[in-house]
Amino acid sequence: RSSLSSAASTGQPYPPDPSGSEAPRRKVITFSSCRLPPSHQINHCQLLEYLKYTLEQYVESDYTLVYFHYGLNSQNKPSLSWLQSAYKEFDRKYKKNLKVLYIVHPTNFIRIIRNVFKPLMSHKFGKKVFYLNYLSDLRDHLKYEHLNIPEEVIRYKSGSLPPAKPPPPRPPLPTQQFGVRLKTEGLFRRSAGIKSIQEIQKLYNQGKTVDFDEYGDIHIPGVILKAFLRELPEPLLTFPMYDQIIQITSVESSLRVTRCKEIVHRLPEHNYVVLKFLMCFLHMVSQETIFNKMTSSNLACVFGLNLIWPPNSAPSFSTLVPINLFVDLMIDFYPVIFSSRKVPGERLP
Repeated sequence: RSSLSSAASTGQPYPPDPSGSEAPRRKVITFSSCRLPPSHQINHCQLLEYLKYTLEQYVESDYTLVYFHYGLNSQNKPSLSWLQSAYKEFDRKYKKNLKVLYIVHPTNFIRIIRNVFKPLMSHKFGKKVFYLNYLSDLRDHLKYEHLNIPEEVIRYKSGSLPPAKPPPPRPPLPTQQFGVRLKTEGLFRRSAGIKSIQEIQKLYNQGKTVDFDEYGDIHIPGVILKAFLRELPEPLLTFPMYDQIIQITSVESSLRVTRCKEIVHRLPEHNYVVLKFLMCFLHMVSQETIFNKMTSSNLACVFGLNLIWPPNSAPSFSTLVPINLFVDLMIDFYPVIFSSRKVPGERLP
């Protein structure tokens, strides 16, 4: 617990009052990523409980959160699935009296997290979040002299300490595919050793933990994801939707996005939730096409037959065009197609 308590601390500065009068004393809770030990040394369930325990002491009155992002790296970065679980644990009780969340020294990882969490985040909560590139920017919002800020955070970007050299890249866990290494060329297109894939599937089927560090191949999680989709008893887009999907090429070009949205919104809830999350991720991958060479069309070719196939026969060559077109539309126009149907826990603007 000592390492967790050093990462999270509290102070009592006076935030400025927009009205010009002196504001009442408000608790400020800070969290410093640079104090987190490597992930393999952390009990993340304990970390979550400690965070909840710390916040529960102050959530009955107004409070402020300051998150110092500097120092988070591939060695101590929690998985995206844990972050999602943690966000859901902090219900309205924790968010109601939170007045502002300052994120200091944000990176591209924060941008990715923001995009992934956007469907789950209410518009009201989003307005409480402020991104500050420099520690000095924080001084414009609150008096932080009494906060316990790590020395390395104080020196970062001040000119006396160069940015830390990032550690060697590590193969991500499968849960981390939705948020890291989008720039690796050929994501989902390159294959992996069949022996490794079979071994990993066996471990998952036995309910055992898979350590992808042992395999040393970033493309293995992508192959596992495609295998999971391909081996579903019924495709994610479901058999009843098959005929409607392959008719997409007969729809006028200007109406195809609308037609795609109509079909997608008729999916069962669990199918829709998984599909929306997957398309959000693939849309993000396609935004990095200059680096990873995976356009929405390329991704559609890779995922098309893993998302839909005919119920009683093998897919024919003639059906590939409409299937890939349909998936291409979902990826390319993700913000439009998936904007108006909520998933559990999501609040739409």
